[in-house]
Amino acid sequence: MKSSSPSPLSKRQIMKNLNQWFRKRLVYRIKGKEYIFTKEDFQKVSGAVGLFNELAPRGKWKKAKQFIETRSFGTPEQNKVQVKILPLNAPIKDQPNAVLPRKMIDDVIEKSCFRVILNECVCRRGASCSNFPIDFGCLFMGEGARNLLKGGVAREVTIDEAKAHIQRAADMKLVPVAAYVKIEQWVMGLSKENHNRLLEICLCCPCCCIGMHNLKYVTPEFRSQVFKSVGFVAKAFPTCQGCFECVSKCPAGAIHIKGDKVWVKEDECVGCGICQNTCPHKAIRLIQIAPSRGGILDYFDGLHLTVS
Repeated sequence: MKSSSPSPLSKRQIMKNLNQWFRKRLVYRIKGKEYIFTKEDFQKVSGAVGLFNELAPRGKWKKAKQFIETRSFGTPEQNKVQVKILPLNAPIKDQPNAVLPRKMIDDVIEKSCFRVILNECVCRRGASCSNFPIDFGCLFMGEGARNLLKGGVAREVTIDEAKAHIQRAADMKLVPVAAYVKIEQWVMGLSKENHNRLLEICLCCPCCCIGMHNLKYVTPEFRSQVFKSVGFVAKAFPTCQGCFECVSKCPAGAIHIKGDKVWVKEDECVGCGICQNTCPHKAIRLIQIAPSRGGILDYFDGLHLTVS
């Protein structure tokens, strides 16, 4: 898997563009004017994502990491961000009321009043991804998603088209991540009343997507507070052949080598299922460790999100 590379723009130019954009966005906010998130804005944000992905693993953007971990995300009590990982390849125990992550996604799509898909993935564009299609964007649902159409960065889709998009993600073994990110809603110019009328489902590749790519480099406390599985962790089995493919592919660094086999540290695992997709011997698999809550929105504590 390739490492993310920076935007063709220089680092200095990327930061200059981003600073100019933030100042412009702030003026709109102060004046209470509607802000339209345009293709130009998209390029500036994606450039910053690519730069962050390049520098964060080397510890060269400490201040930016601190900004993201405190101001942008904050604590769970502040409700600035909640991320729920929904592995499409997760198995399920034979128990009453259990719901597969895939069914959770289909159910929330069916309940949504409005849906758009971004024309491009912000993270894959910023990192010039060569492993997955850059034009395979995230899914946004709810009344708040309408604002993304105004700047030409997204297209409206039907329920069936949204489900087909998720199926394509499953075929590519991308990881769906349902997220509420308050700063993104500010970035996109949503009105205050629509902040809780939006759910995004990012379809993440571990090589480029800012969350998955940097799980190893944020603090364990931050990771455990923000990135939550919907009840799954990986488990290694004695059939492990010691190829160790899963060790390097795990975005959270939760898989460790013990002798000639691997083991998973459950409190580090985010339940994404990348290891299960990677293992050629089917010796590491997701297992369900918590009962299903029912639907995706039930996992967003204290936010009262809606897409209808």
